[in-house]
Amino acid sequence: MKEIVINKKGKTMEEDKDLATKTNIKKIKREYIILLIIVITIIIIDQVSKICIIKANEIQIIPNILKLTVTQNTNAAYGIGSNSTIMYILTNIIILGVIFKFVTTQNAYVDTKLKIFLLFIFAGGISNVIDRIFRGYVVEYIDFSQMMNFPVFNIADIFTIIGWVCIAAIFAVFTVNEWRKKK
Repeated sequence: MKEIVINKKGKTMEEDKDLATKTNIKKIKREYIILLIIVITIIIIDQVSKICIIKANEIQIIPNILKLTVTQNTNAAYGIGSNSTIMYILTNIIILGVIFKFVTTQNAYVDTKLKIFLLFIFAGGISNVIDRIFRGYVVEYIDFSQMMNFPVFNIADIFTIIGWVCIAAIFAVFTVNEWRKKK
């Protein structure tokens, strides 16, 4: 015979577990929706900015320092590569797939900050893949080259770099803290 344990609220342990599971599922769904909104927002901001600058072609923001000018990047990051659009699309899709799989399968083990920074990389990558698929190149337009020898970039690139730098910082802090614990 199965023993039924009732808590102070008059519920069985199984009912408590069911409620906890339902609450956890709602929390996870809410988090996924927020993360999805972040990704979509970054993609929209990047794509709309690219459409606007393509129409304007060039805008001088700060003379001799910053201008917005359309550049067609058929290479990889910072102009590296050999104009292989299909290779870049496939490589990016594989990397984006790994990031997506990691975020969705390791949800319980990854904190929200790390997920957000991974999704910065994910959103930036998706937006640039959209360019490669529909234009055959990535639209780059933020240009500091008048002031220094710096590559032209876009908003998707900014989010990608922020994501990588913040992830590196998180891992560095974690590593230092673990190292200190062992001392």
